[in-house]
Amino acid sequence: QIRTFRAAHPLGESARVSQGLVVIPTDTATPDQRARYEAYAASRLPRTTSPQGPGRLMFAPDLVGGAEEIAEQLSRHAAYQQVDEVAFALPFTFGHDDYVQILTDMATRLGPALGWAPGVEAPGAAGPEPA
Repeated sequence: QIRTFRAAHPLGESARVSQGLVVIPTDTATPDQRARYEAYAASRLPRTTSPQGPGRLMFAPDLVGGAEEIAEQLSRHAAYQQVDEVAFALPFTFGHDDYVQILTDMATRLGPALGWAPGVEAPGAAGPEPA
């Protein structure tokens, strides 16, 4: 679908495409957290099997697991390979300690496994150079 979008867009291959994914790294999660995260992802799996809503949106399954496992899954994810940027979304129903664990694992394990480093800005992220 990304190729179709870009083929029809006036900017062609330069057309910006973003993807939102729920990823929940579990490297430092407790057994209880892991169980809740897996149950959460399983409860949302049915929405990934067909287009949803009037816009016919397609949702990717939530990814739950160790950072290396998630990085490997993303390396095989066709849409992830084609997008310009990804927003990792957090579930809305988790508690503070869960968010601390998830964000810490994202920053210290998943990000580096995907080639990200703290303090490194993506090209063009700061906007145009001042005149």
